[in-house]
Amino acid sequence: MRSLLFAVIVYSAPILGQELYRLDTVHTQILFFVSHLGFSNSQGEFLKFDGELMFDENRFSATKVTVTIDADSVDMDDDKWTARLKGRKYFNAENHPKIQFVSTRVEPTASRSADVFGDLTLLGVTRPVALQMSFNRAGRHPLSQKYIAGFSGHTVIKRSEFGMTSDLKWVGDEVHIRLEVEGILEHKLDSSQQ
Repeated sequence: MRSLLFAVIVYSAPILGQELYRLDTVHTQILFFVSHLGFSNSQGEFLKFDGELMFDENRFSATKVTVTIDADSVDMDDDKWTARLKGRKYFNAENHPKIQFVSTRVEPTASRSADVFGDLTLLGVTRPVALQMSFNRAGRHPLSQKYIAGFSGHTVIKRSEFGMTSDLKWVGDEVHIRLEVEGILEHKLDSSQQ
């Protein structure tokens, strides 16, 4: 999904060494895949979103993320299907214009990966989800000279748990979400900001 689907809200005092990144919306993709009658997995995405994250590559557990997605930006690469998904039977974008993910805790699973637990709000329903995320790399972009951190991730949710129950005989209940994320460093917190 694209617009986690991931602005950052920091709920505790900043930690020395954490860095504030804003999502690079050009190089971040929020994609989802859902079964179409069992024949294939149809792919959709969200085109408008915003988000930030507090990140310290030496302390994954301190990471905090919030992403806000514009539900009306859903795109199915087909005008008819896109309009249908924006409508009341699916994302109901007119009455529920925002989708939001807010992290609650992060548990490292390996040296460069972690489970990011948080609350996903969709159609006015908030439920816990867990994102399996991997840290790809961080470094200076050779052209822009901006400092970038990159991540990949995925999770699976059931749309019926958020009240999206239309056409379950034809369109799968399980939604596989894939994230490709680049964040641009805004600033690094120092002791004077704690």
